[in-house]
Amino acid sequence: MKKVFATLLVGMLAVFSFAAFEVTVGYVNTSLAATDVDTVEDVTMHGISAGANYLFDGLGVEGGALLVGGSFDYYFPTEFATNAAVTASATATEEVAQMMVGVNAGYRQSLNAFFPDLPFGMYVQGLFNYSFGLGDDKVLANSLGFGGGAGANFVVQNLDMNVGADVLFEKPTVAEDYDEVYKSEFQLRPKIKVYAGVQF
Repeated sequence: MKKVFATLLVGMLAVFSFAAFEVTVGYVNTSLAATDVDTVEDVTMHGISAGANYLFDGLGVEGGALLVGGSFDYYFPTEFATNAAVTASATATEEVAQMMVGVNAGYRQSLNAFFPDLPFGMYVQGLFNYSFGLGDDKVLANSLGFGGGAGANFVVQNLDMNVGADVLFEKPTVAEDYDEVYKSEFQLRPKIKVYAGVQF
């Protein structure tokens, strides 16, 4: 038993020796496309996002790191048409503040490995994301997205800072009360997230 515990401990230390953590906050927006109901229009949602990522750079690729993490998105109250708009003479709406919790997985590649003369750190990344809505009063039940982004990292007062932006194309699943007026299909307008963070 002691040998098993020692082996696990050594393995964990080996993994964390190649790891970095980052915490980010930023702005996020996404949209929902309306169906063919005459009184309903596409909706754009604006909000704030907070997240944390684990970066494992022990892949043997210079400047490459595996990214795994999570995020919380809060979208400010927005008016959405409900399914009642299908039969109502006027648009029936509800104001909803959408909250989403998501998990991310992807790969980040430093550009400095290819361009060592860059004045600061730069990177590109590819991402997959799955998010689900919180609470009973929600428009989005869940969403699946993929895309990528770019960013820069630098040191400020001995802190490893980074700023960046991600663009994700999403396939939402609309909640039951809204699924006749908004489309549960891949959105042509992507989800955009702009963030700043600190690495440890």
